[in-house]
Amino acid sequence: MPKSYTGSVATDQALAGFSGGAVSTIFLHPLDLIKTRFQVNASQAAPRIGGTLRSFQQIYRSEGFRNGLYRGLTPNFAGATVSWGLYFYLYAGIKAQMPVDPSTGRLGPSQHMVASTLGGALTAVVTNPLWVIKTRMCTTKKSTPGAYQNLAQGLVTLVRAEGVQGLYRGIVPALFGVSHGAIQFMAYEQLKYWRQEVKKKRWEKQFLEEVRGMSNVPIQETAAARPSDVTGVSMDPKTFEKLRESRLLEKKHDWETLSTIEYLCMAASSKVTATVATYPYQVLRSRLQMMSNPQSGVVYTGVMDCIRKIRRAEGLLGFYKGVAPNVIRVLPGTCITFLVYETVSAWCRNHARYGLDE
Repeated sequence: MPKSYTGSVATDQALAGFSGGAVSTIFLHPLDLIKTRFQVNASQAAPRIGGTLRSFQQIYRSEGFRNGLYRGLTPNFAGATVSWGLYFYLYAGIKAQMPVDPSTGRLGPSQHMVASTLGGALTAVVTNPLWVIKTRMCTTKKSTPGAYQNLAQGLVTLVRAEGVQGLYRGIVPALFGVSHGAIQFMAYEQLKYWRQEVKKKRWEKQFLEEVRGMSNVPIQETAAARPSDVTGVSMDPKTFEKLRESRLLEKKHDWETLSTIEYLCMAASSKVTATVATYPYQVLRSRLQMMSNPQSGVVYTGVMDCIRKIRRAEGLLGFYKGVAPNVIRVLPGTCITFLVYETVSAWCRNHARYGLDE
């Protein structure tokens, strides 16, 4: 049984993901609100340079801090924490059922993508109602007639007015958006694996140099028995016991935990890659989830209708509305989420109460 704090590695991962999503959402919600308002703006003109800052100032002056910049925080917080927690739980659980590569003892990039896709699809189905409420609250003022006042009231009103179908508006682009998480996590896991391999090879070199410098500790270059499974270095049982007594083996797992800067760089790189590749789905989802407004002259009847109308009226740039505040938001947001996630995961491993006898 792998080391675990809660008794389940998947639950440990869910706790870490929940914590990461909570912290990033609280700090960066205003940028999410501005991004959503840009996305649903059906005017032909794309936001100009500096539009994010101007929108921030305008919302603060006209609507205030709590009812303006932080409107929709509750459904966003609920959606983010449930999404990250459930996603990491499913992601870890699915990976645990996959066979590892015998030569590396790890899963391959395609397996990470499959696990991410399955976990993301299930998470999207469960959390879509929360994102519908979040979109509608972020795109309306609190004083707007018919606007949702909170998460609970929004869910009740939505079901009464549109039925269960209303809870799943935008689910098609949301499912397409699963590719975003799949690309992001495949890139993140691969970057982390490459970096860990570099550290592992550096440690093995240092390990051999230290061992060879010890008196009366011979190294056998031929394949050995069990000690090589533990250290990755071939040696006889007597040598292995001397090394255990010397405490050198305590350094074995140093390469598994990377530095804060390394985690941040990998998280940012993987997120930017996924965002650039898949951003249009977010615009489609927001347009389909927003409240119907016949007075605006723009009503979307489905995904293809939405794509045609945006392409005809706004051009290709219409599919990238809100990308500036989104990038400003996702870079620190992803860094915060993954940093908290890795920190909590490491804490769970270091304070493991289960699997210690393995």
